[in-house]
Formats: sequence, C-alpha cells, structure tokens
Amino acid sequence: MTVEIHPNWFYDFYPMKTLALGSFPPHPKRHAFPFYYPNKQNRFWKVMSELSGIELQASLSDTVQVIEERKQIMRKLNLGIHDVALEIIRKNNSSLDANIEITKFQDIVSIVNNHPELEKILLLGFSAKNSAAQTFLKYIEQEQLKVEFPSNFRLKSEQSFTIFVNDRKMECVILNSTSSASSVTIPQLVNQFRQFI
Repeated sequence: MTVEIHPNWFYDFYPMKTLALGSFPPHPKRHAFPFYYPNKQNRFWKVMSELSGIELQASLSDTVQVIEERKQIMRKLNLGIHDVALEIIRKNNSSLDANIEITKFQDIVSIVNNHPELEKILLLGFSAKNSAAQTFLKYIEQEQLKVEFPSNFRLKSEQSFTIFVNDRKMECVILNSTSSASSVTIPQLVNQFRQFI
C-alpha cells in the first residue's frame, strides 16, 4: 500500500464550459507523459481527438508537445479536466479504481466558482467503488452541497443529477470510463461524449 498525491497538472483556461472528472491517474510507472490520462492504453485522448478534429501527432518522447496538443484539444472543446481525488492509498501499484482508497479530495467547488461559464460536469466511470461518479458523490456529501436526483436515478451511464454551488445549478452527467478495461468501443464512446461536450 502506497500513499500518492495527485501531480499538479490542472490546466486552467477560459472559457471552460464543461469539466470532465476522472478518479486518479494510474501508477506513475504507467505514465507515458506527465498529464491527464497518461496511460497509453486509455482511450480518452483518442476520443477527444476525434471529437475536436485535432490529430495526436507528437511523439510521446516529446512531452512538451504531447501536453500542448492535449491542451489545444481542451481549448477547442472548452473542456477542463481534473480528477476527484487529491490523495490516495494504492494497492499493489494497480491502476484500477477498485484498488485505490481516496483519503483527500480536490477542491472542485473552487473550480466551479472560478468559472461562471461552466455549464456541466462529466463523471467518467461509475461501476467501481472509487470511480469518478461514486467518489464525486462522496465529495458533494462532504462539502454538504445540495443535490437533486431524478426519481429514477441509478448509477449508470448517461444518468444525470443536479448540484447547487452557492445557489448556482450545475448539471452532472455520468459517462462511461475510457479505460481499455471497459468493453465500450471507441465509436460508442465518441457518440456518447459528443452528446455532452
């Protein structure tokens, strides 16, 4: 069991109309570059490249250009990215959400407050105990944020609920994880994300 603090990767820019939240990066030995979704097997950046029309061309050895390409995609899509967890305990260097325990949360409320243009929060992954969706629900409980769930709410893909941050309504949408462990295909992910970004 090892304690890890989230790297300082947050890229703040305006306008950020959507904020995508994952749980926590994979173990550092699986990082191909020092930025969000750094695992080569994760399909997040392939999906975002398809949605933005910006090709991923930089060699992974050129980390400056790799990160700049990804920031360019974020700006084109007005899409901020962060993770819910600030500090975790990880079991066996595993990248699975089931093998992490979250001990501290990021300050997501501050991001919402700093971005009056922000319209939506996307929660990427919902099935594991420490998935983005399940962790975010714990975070809003800790922060004592008012939340409204539809009467038929279940933890599943494309379900949404509303949180209130200083009387401001914010839609939160649960989507599939882009992990390669998921059986959802890239075309399915592209179609799903296109509806909400």
